[in-house]
Amino acid sequence: MKDRFRWQVRGLAFGQTKKLILKERMELEQLQQKLDEQRQEQASGIHKLDFEIAGLNRRLQETTVRIDQIQKDDELKKTAPTSGKGRMGEMLVSRGIITAAQLEHVILSQKQYGGRLGDILVDMGFVTAEQMDRETAEARPKERLGEMLVRSEYITQEQLDRALSFQAKSGGMLGDILLSLQMLEPEELYRAIATQNQIGRIGEEIDLNVPFKLPEQWAQDNGVIVVHQYLNRYLVAVEDPLPESRYAELEALLGMPFEQVLATKEELEQLFSSIYGDEMLKHSTSKLKEQQPQNSASTTFTFAQIMMFAIMGLSIIVGLIWNVWNTILVVNLLVQLFYFIMTVFKFWIIYLGSRTDSQIRFTPEEITALDEKSLPIYTILVPMYKEAGVVPHLIRNLEQLDYPKSKLDVRLLIEEDDMETKELLSSMNLPAYYTTLVVPDSLPKTKPKACNYGLIRARGEYAVIYDAEDQPDADQLKKVMAAFNSLPEEYVCIQAKLNYFNSSQNLLTRWFTQEYSMWFELLLPGIMKLDMPVPLGGTSNHFKVSVLKDINAWDPYNVTEDADLGIRLYKSGYKTAIIDSRTWEEANSQVGNWIRQRSRWIKGYMQTWLVHMRNPFKLIKEIGWKGFFGFQVMILATPLLPLLNPLFWLMIVLWFGWQAEFIPKLFPGFLYYLAGAEFYIANFLFIFSNVAGVYWVINDLEEKGEKRFSFSLVKYGLSTPLYWVLMSIAAIKAAWQLVTKPFYWEKTVHGLADMHEEPELREKL
Repeated sequence: MKDRFRWQVRGLAFGQTKKLILKERMELEQLQQKLDEQRQEQASGIHKLDFEIAGLNRRLQETTVRIDQIQKDDELKKTAPTSGKGRMGEMLVSRGIITAAQLEHVILSQKQYGGRLGDILVDMGFVTAEQMDRETAEARPKERLGEMLVRSEYITQEQLDRALSFQAKSGGMLGDILLSLQMLEPEELYRAIATQNQIGRIGEEIDLNVPFKLPEQWAQDNGVIVVHQYLNRYLVAVEDPLPESRYAELEALLGMPFEQVLATKEELEQLFSSIYGDEMLKHSTSKLKEQQPQNSASTTFTFAQIMMFAIMGLSIIVGLIWNVWNTILVVNLLVQLFYFIMTVFKFWIIYLGSRTDSQIRFTPEEITALDEKSLPIYTILVPMYKEAGVVPHLIRNLEQLDYPKSKLDVRLLIEEDDMETKELLSSMNLPAYYTTLVVPDSLPKTKPKACNYGLIRARGEYAVIYDAEDQPDADQLKKVMAAFNSLPEEYVCIQAKLNYFNSSQNLLTRWFTQEYSMWFELLLPGIMKLDMPVPLGGTSNHFKVSVLKDINAWDPYNVTEDADLGIRLYKSGYKTAIIDSRTWEEANSQVGNWIRQRSRWIKGYMQTWLVHMRNPFKLIKEIGWKGFFGFQVMILATPLLPLLNPLFWLMIVLWFGWQAEFIPKLFPGFLYYLAGAEFYIANFLFIFSNVAGVYWVINDLEEKGEKRFSFSLVKYGLSTPLYWVLMSIAAIKAAWQLVTKPFYWEKTVHGLADMHEEPELREKL
């Protein structure tokens, strides 16, 4: 009983103690809370004091900046023209409208995204739109660009005078002239132009994921691209300030107001490649195939052609089963007639080409008399792949062109995986009229695809293709412009003559030179004289850009895109002329390299024939009987004769070596005399044509005071039949690749001739 009572007392005492502890704990927490509140009040007071001190320091700094700015303004007023004003941001700070810190913040945003300073100030709430309107109403009146550049110390007065003198002679935009003379950097020029036109410069950070993208064709035609979106407007990059006539159309496309920011040519090229890269790639690879599938080599053999070849083959097999010798005789007769007609007609073409009026000619005095002010912008497309070794020579040769450099638009087209050439070009200090374009890696990987890609944003009214190793005559562009000005409107292409600067390197280059001399000096001029389709050369063909784009330019699937384009131009009602101006190339000096190049050419001629013969009756209607016949002579005979030649060479060997008895049976009566005439007379005529071509070039060069060739080249014409053997090897390879790899581009290695970089070029680059 006592124990139980004792435990009850103890329990009561324990409960009271527990309550007391809880009460004390609550009081302690309340005291802690009051202490925390006091500390917060003290911290807030300290923070408030810190903020006030920072504000005083900021105001002190702003006052100091204003004092400095007032002093600078006073100095500027003493030295600057009376009509001038300070820069907008500095002026606003000096007037106390914004602070220096605010200006710095705005400039940072402007550097990131671009745009006008005033618009960004309004967006950030530092000034009102009404304030900016009042301030800009007092802005500097539009100043002449040259004076502005001199005042900003970007150029000297002497440099300006030199550029103005150049402009007085050749015309063109002052900015382009200054850049072509490398008197200032593009960024400096465009900053000044932006200030002059009261627009902003493009920023360093571009939003490639802007939700709205202008239609690609409209963007390309107008040189406009959306680069950023603010809450109330779009930021659009332009190369030149848009004319007011385009404002309403662009605003309607965007659905809200826009602000222009100026971009250099290089910046805009990069933007278009980044934002419209997929569209540009599709344009360069698929446009012809989609819009004119009947003219595209993307399909090598149509079903109708496969059936036609199958029927022809089956007919020969049936004929052989029915009567072997009669069938062989019929086939041989057709082949001999084809040989005979091709030989006679080709020699007739060459004869016409030897006339002096078969080429467009101008005297040096006529070229000198050209008014350079009337010369348009000229685009030069230079497609190349792994050509780093010849790039310095390319730049040297282009710099020697006698054409106002401010009116050149040189576009160096390199493949995405060609790192060596890309790095070399990046390291060169090239003038601003050069643009390096990286062609995206895709199939088909061909020269025409690269040319299509480069043509999309070409600035020139006229365009020419040069290969990396080309050495065009200095006055070639001026001669071409004189030709276009003198010819009827339907002449949209001018082909310059091609030849080789390393003709004497070895026997192969001598043969190649003879062939080219005949082809470009006599054969093509004769075709022009007869008004038939001209299969263009792979370089130095000059075009009216508008027409070239209208017919969808080059076929990226055709590995001899030049010949195909010449046919398509003729089908469209246009004409080509040959001009008396030469481009000197590097002749292949190695047999393997030569066969790779020639097999590609022959394969391309096969593709071209197959494409345009899909509907022979339609082709006759489009180009007429004369054009149709010329097409067969130039496009069909070029690959077919080298394929047939080995069969008849084999017969000659069998007859003279072993007196094979079946040979006379193949050439009875009339066929014997026809074949004999072809063997002796036709072979002589072809050899004579090559010799005549070389002689023609040598004589022409001597009259002009040039000595590139020697008459010793003529004697090598006697060994031309050995060259024909190489042609047949290349033709057989081409026929095989037509079936197995129709779009494969056999790479030709350049730089095998003895070419050494000149010291002055190294210093310049």
